[in-house]
Amino acid sequence: MSLAWATLALIIFLLPGVFFFIGLATYERLSREIIRSGVVSEVAMASAIAIAIAIHVIAIVVLSAVGFRFSQFVEPLVEYSRIDTDLFVQRLADRLMPVALYLFITTVAGFGLGWIVAVNIVSGRLRRLARHKWIYDITDVDRKGGFVTAFVMTTIIDQSRIIMYKGRLHDIFLGPEGNISYLVLRNCYRYYMTFEDGALTTSRQLELFGARQGARPANVWDRLFIEGANIANVLFDSSPEIKGQAEGKNALEAAFEQALARQAVQRGAQGAAT
Repeated sequence: MSLAWATLALIIFLLPGVFFFIGLATYERLSREIIRSGVVSEVAMASAIAIAIAIHVIAIVVLSAVGFRFSQFVEPLVEYSRIDTDLFVQRLADRLMPVALYLFITTVAGFGLGWIVAVNIVSGRLRRLARHKWIYDITDVDRKGGFVTAFVMTTIIDQSRIIMYKGRLHDIFLGPEGNISYLVLRNCYRYYMTFEDGALTTSRQLELFGARQGARPANVWDRLFIEGANIANVLFDSSPEIKGQAEGKNALEAAFEQALARQAVQRGAQGAAT
Protein backbone atom coordinates (compact mmCIF):
# COMPACT_ATOMS: atom_id res chain seq x y z
CA MET A 1 0.00 0.00 0.00
CA SER A 2 2.83 2.38 0.90
CA LEU A 3 4.51 1.70 -2.45
CA ALA A 4 1.28 2.46 -4.32
CA TRP A 5 0.82 5.78 -2.51
CA ALA A 6 4.47 6.69 -3.11
CA THR A 7 4.14 5.96 -6.83
CA LEU A 8 0.94 8.01 -7.08
CA ALA A 9 2.56 10.90 -5.21
CA LEU A 10 5.58 10.81 -7.53
CA ILE A 11 3.38 10.90 -10.64
CA ILE A 12 1.36 13.82 -9.26
CA PHE A 13 4.55 15.61 -8.29
CA LEU A 14 6.14 15.29 -11.75
CA LEU A 15 3.06 16.23 -13.81
CA PRO A 16 3.91 19.97 -14.12
CA GLY A 17 7.45 19.14 -15.26
CA VAL A 18 6.26 16.57 -17.79
CA PHE A 19 3.68 18.97 -19.21
CA PHE A 20 6.36 21.65 -19.45
CA PHE A 21 8.10 19.48 -22.06
CA ILE A 22 4.78 18.77 -23.76
CA GLY A 23 4.12 22.52 -24.00
CA LEU A 24 7.64 23.05 -25.32
CA ALA A 25 7.14 20.45 -28.06
CA THR A 26 3.65 21.70 -28.96
CA TYR A 27 5.00 24.98 -30.34
CA GLU A 28 8.60 23.99 -31.05
CA ARG A 29 8.38 20.83 -33.16
CA LEU A 30 12.17 20.48 -33.46
CA SER A 31 12.29 19.45 -29.81
CA ARG A 32 10.08 16.42 -30.26
CA GLU A 33 12.69 13.93 -31.42
CA ILE A 34 15.06 14.87 -28.61
CA ILE A 35 12.27 14.72 -26.04
CA ARG A 36 11.05 11.35 -27.27
CA SER A 37 14.53 9.85 -27.07
CA GLY A 38 15.67 11.57 -23.90
CA VAL A 39 12.65 12.18 -21.71
CA VAL A 40 13.83 9.51 -19.29
CA SER A 41 17.45 10.60 -19.42
CA GLU A 42 19.16 12.13 -16.42
CA VAL A 43 19.14 15.68 -17.82
CA ALA A 44 15.48 15.62 -18.83
CA MET A 45 14.43 14.04 -15.54
CA ALA A 46 16.43 16.57 -13.53
CA SER A 47 14.83 19.40 -15.51
CA ALA A 48 11.34 17.98 -14.97
CA ILE A 49 11.97 17.65 -11.23
CA ALA A 50 13.35 21.20 -10.97
CA ILE A 51 10.42 22.69 -12.89
CA ALA A 52 7.90 20.63 -10.89
CA ILE A 53 9.44 21.79 -7.59
CA ALA A 54 9.33 25.42 -8.69
CA ILE A 55 5.68 25.25 -9.77
CA HIS A 56 4.59 23.36 -6.62
CA VAL A 57 6.44 25.79 -4.34
CA ILE A 58 4.87 28.81 -6.02
CA ALA A 59 1.41 27.20 -5.88
CA ILE A 60 1.70 26.31 -2.18
CA VAL A 61 3.03 29.79 -1.32
CA VAL A 62 0.07 31.37 -3.10
CA LEU A 63 -2.39 29.02 -1.35
CA SER A 64 -0.76 29.66 2.03
CA ALA A 65 -1.27 33.37 1.52
CA VAL A 66 -5.02 32.77 1.41
CA GLY A 67 -5.11 30.54 4.50
CA PHE A 68 -4.31 27.06 3.15
CA ARG A 69 -2.20 24.80 5.39
CA PHE A 70 -0.58 21.87 3.64
CA SER A 71 0.12 19.92 6.85
CA GLN A 72 -3.50 20.08 7.95
CA PHE A 73 -4.65 18.92 4.53
CA VAL A 74 -2.31 15.91 4.36
CA GLU A 75 -2.21 14.79 8.01
CA PRO A 76 -5.61 12.98 8.05
CA LEU A 77 -4.53 10.93 5.03
CA VAL A 78 -1.23 9.88 6.61
CA GLU A 79 -3.15 8.09 9.36
CA TYR A 80 -4.77 5.63 6.92
CA SER A 81 -3.18 2.62 8.66
CA ARG A 82 -4.65 3.54 12.05
CA ILE A 83 -8.21 4.50 11.12
CA ASP A 84 -11.26 2.69 9.82
CA THR A 85 -11.41 2.13 6.06
CA ASP A 86 -14.78 3.86 5.68
CA LEU A 87 -13.47 6.95 7.47
CA PHE A 88 -10.36 7.01 5.32
CA VAL A 89 -12.42 6.75 2.13
CA GLN A 90 -14.62 9.61 3.33
CA ARG A 91 -11.59 11.80 4.03
CA LEU A 92 -10.16 10.92 0.63
CA ALA A 93 -13.43 11.74 -1.13
CA ASP A 94 -13.63 15.12 0.64
CA ARG A 95 -10.20 16.05 -0.72
CA LEU A 96 -10.58 14.62 -4.19
CA MET A 97 -12.03 17.74 -5.84
CA PRO A 98 -9.48 20.19 -4.35
CA VAL A 99 -6.63 17.88 -5.38
CA ALA A 100 -8.01 17.55 -8.91
CA LEU A 101 -8.32 21.34 -9.18
CA TYR A 102 -4.78 21.79 -7.88
CA LEU A 103 -3.43 19.26 -10.38
CA PHE A 104 -5.28 20.93 -13.22
CA ILE A 105 -3.92 24.38 -12.37
CA THR A 106 -0.32 23.25 -11.86
CA THR A 107 -0.38 21.09 -14.99
CA VAL A 108 -1.73 23.95 -17.09
CA ALA A 109 0.94 26.20 -15.55
CA GLY A 110 3.67 23.74 -16.57
CA PHE A 111 2.26 23.43 -20.10
CA GLY A 112 1.93 27.21 -20.45
CA LEU A 113 5.47 27.80 -19.17
CA GLY A 114 6.85 25.32 -21.71
CA TRP A 115 4.87 26.99 -24.52
CA ILE A 116 6.13 30.45 -23.52
CA VAL A 117 9.74 29.23 -23.42
CA ALA A 118 9.34 27.65 -26.88
CA VAL A 119 7.88 30.87 -28.32
CA ASN A 120 10.80 32.88 -26.98
CA ILE A 121 13.35 30.37 -28.24
CA VAL A 122 11.92 30.54 -31.76
CA SER A 123 11.50 34.33 -31.74
CA GLY A 124 15.04 34.89 -30.49
CA ARG A 125 14.66 36.21 -26.94
CA LEU A 126 15.81 32.91 -25.43
CA ARG A 127 17.70 31.67 -28.48
CA ARG A 128 20.85 31.23 -26.40
CA LEU A 129 19.18 28.31 -24.63
CA ALA A 130 18.96 26.37 -27.90
CA ARG A 131 21.68 23.94 -28.80
CA HIS A 132 21.36 24.47 -32.56
CA LYS A 133 20.43 28.13 -33.00
CA TRP A 134 20.57 28.48 -36.79
CA ILE A 135 17.51 26.36 -37.50
CA TYR A 136 15.20 28.80 -35.69
CA ASP A 137 15.93 31.56 -38.19
CA ILE A 138 14.44 29.28 -40.83
CA THR A 139 11.43 28.09 -38.82
CA ASP A 140 10.65 31.64 -37.68
CA VAL A 141 10.44 32.83 -41.30
CA ASP A 142 8.01 30.01 -42.05
CA ARG A 143 5.82 30.82 -39.03
CA LYS A 144 5.59 34.45 -40.16
CA GLY A 145 4.32 33.40 -43.58
CA GLY A 146 7.60 33.91 -45.41
CA PHE A 147 9.33 31.64 -47.91
CA VAL A 148 12.67 29.88 -47.66
CA THR A 149 14.18 28.52 -50.85
CA ALA A 150 16.60 25.61 -50.48
CA PHE A 151 19.35 24.74 -52.96
CA VAL A 152 20.34 21.17 -52.16
CA MET A 153 23.58 19.56 -53.26
CA THR A 154 23.17 15.81 -53.06
CA THR A 155 25.78 13.12 -52.62
CA ILE A 156 24.72 11.54 -55.94
CA ILE A 157 27.45 11.99 -58.55
CA ASP A 158 27.25 10.86 -62.16
CA GLN A 159 30.76 11.10 -63.63
CA SER A 160 31.54 14.80 -63.10
CA ARG A 161 27.93 15.87 -62.54
CA ILE A 162 26.32 16.37 -59.14
CA ILE A 163 22.53 16.22 -58.88
CA MET A 164 21.09 19.41 -57.40
CA TYR A 165 17.58 20.31 -56.29
CA LYS A 166 15.93 23.66 -55.75
CA GLY A 167 12.56 24.27 -54.12
CA ARG A 168 10.53 26.01 -51.49
CA LEU A 169 11.33 24.54 -48.09
CA HIS A 170 8.18 22.85 -46.81
CA ASP A 171 9.54 20.94 -43.81
CA ILE A 172 12.85 20.18 -42.15
CA PHE A 173 13.79 18.03 -39.20
CA LEU A 174 17.02 17.85 -37.23
CA GLY A 175 18.53 14.93 -35.40
CA PRO A 176 19.83 15.26 -31.82
CA GLU A 177 23.31 16.20 -33.10
CA GLY A 178 22.01 19.01 -35.31
CA ASN A 179 22.39 17.18 -38.61
CA ILE A 180 19.50 17.25 -41.08
CA SER A 181 17.41 14.10 -40.75
CA TYR A 182 15.36 15.02 -43.80
CA LEU A 183 13.85 17.95 -45.63
CA VAL A 184 10.83 18.29 -47.88
CA LEU A 185 10.65 20.68 -50.84
CA ARG A 186 7.77 22.09 -52.87
CA ASN A 187 7.81 23.57 -56.40
CA CYS A 188 10.91 21.50 -57.09
CA TYR A 189 13.53 21.82 -59.80
CA ARG A 190 16.29 19.40 -60.70
CA TYR A 191 19.57 20.36 -62.34
CA TYR A 192 23.23 19.42 -62.41
CA MET A 193 26.40 21.04 -61.15
CA THR A 194 29.33 20.15 -63.38
CA PHE A 195 33.08 20.43 -62.95
CA GLU A 196 34.60 21.70 -66.21
CA ASP A 197 38.19 22.91 -66.53
CA GLY A 198 38.38 23.67 -62.82
CA ALA A 199 35.17 25.73 -62.86
CA LEU A 200 31.68 24.94 -61.59
CA THR A 201 28.74 25.34 -63.95
CA THR A 202 25.05 24.50 -63.54
CA SER A 203 22.67 23.13 -66.11
CA ARG A 204 19.16 24.34 -66.92
CA GLN A 205 16.67 23.79 -64.12
CA LEU A 206 13.93 21.28 -64.94
CA GLU A 207 10.58 21.31 -63.15
CA LEU A 208 10.04 17.97 -61.45
CA PHE A 209 6.24 18.13 -61.55
CA GLY A 210 5.73 19.42 -65.07
CA ALA A 211 5.94 22.80 -66.79
CA ARG A 212 2.84 24.06 -64.98
CA GLN A 213 3.71 22.91 -61.48
CA GLY A 214 3.42 26.46 -60.14
CA ALA A 215 -0.21 26.65 -61.28
CA ARG A 216 -1.27 23.40 -59.61
CA PRO A 217 -4.18 23.69 -57.14
CA ALA A 218 -3.29 23.97 -53.48
CA ASN A 219 -4.86 20.59 -52.71
CA VAL A 220 -2.58 18.81 -55.21
CA TRP A 221 0.59 17.61 -53.55
CA ASP A 222 4.03 18.32 -54.95
CA ARG A 223 6.51 17.20 -52.34
CA LEU A 224 10.09 16.01 -52.74
CA PHE A 225 11.48 14.16 -49.74
CA ILE A 226 15.28 14.16 -49.42
CA GLU A 227 16.87 12.05 -46.75
CA GLY A 228 19.73 13.56 -44.77
CA ALA A 229 22.13 10.80 -45.82
CA ASN A 230 21.75 11.99 -49.46
CA ILE A 231 22.50 15.65 -48.68
CA ALA A 232 26.03 17.02 -49.06
CA ASN A 233 25.10 20.60 -48.18
CA VAL A 234 22.21 23.05 -48.44
CA LEU A 235 21.97 26.75 -49.23
CA PHE A 236 18.96 28.43 -47.62
CA ASP A 237 17.66 31.69 -49.12
CA SER A 238 14.96 33.68 -47.33
CA SER A 239 14.24 36.04 -50.23
CA PRO A 240 10.69 35.88 -51.67
CA GLU A 241 9.93 32.97 -53.96
CA ILE A 242 8.88 34.43 -57.30
CA LYS A 243 8.33 31.68 -59.83
CA GLY A 244 5.04 29.85 -59.54
CA GLN A 245 3.86 31.60 -56.38
CA ALA A 246 1.10 34.20 -56.25
CA GLU A 247 2.55 35.55 -53.01
CA GLY A 248 5.94 36.03 -54.64
CA LYS A 249 4.36 37.78 -57.63
CA ASN A 250 2.48 40.16 -55.35
CA ALA A 251 5.65 40.82 -53.36
CA LEU A 252 7.56 41.60 -56.57
CA GLU A 253 4.85 43.96 -57.81
CA ALA A 254 4.71 45.73 -54.44
CA ALA A 255 8.50 46.14 -54.38
CA PHE A 256 8.43 47.48 -57.96
CA GLU A 257 5.73 50.03 -57.08
CA GLN A 258 7.69 51.14 -54.01
CA ALA A 259 10.81 51.61 -56.13
CA LEU A 260 8.84 53.75 -58.62
CA ALA A 261 7.41 55.82 -55.77
CA ARG A 262 10.88 56.41 -54.32
CA GLN A 263 12.20 57.47 -57.71
CA ALA A 264 9.30 59.91 -58.11
CA VAL A 265 10.01 61.43 -54.69
CA GLN A 266 13.71 61.75 -55.47
CA ARG A 267 13.00 63.42 -58.80
CA GLY A 268 10.60 65.81 -57.15
CA ALA A 269 13.17 66.71 -54.52
CA GLN A 270 15.85 67.25 -57.18
CA GLY A 271 13.46 69.46 -59.20
CA ALA A 272 12.65 71.56 -56.16
CA ALA A 273 16.34 71.96 -55.36
CA THR A 274 17.13 73.25 -58.87
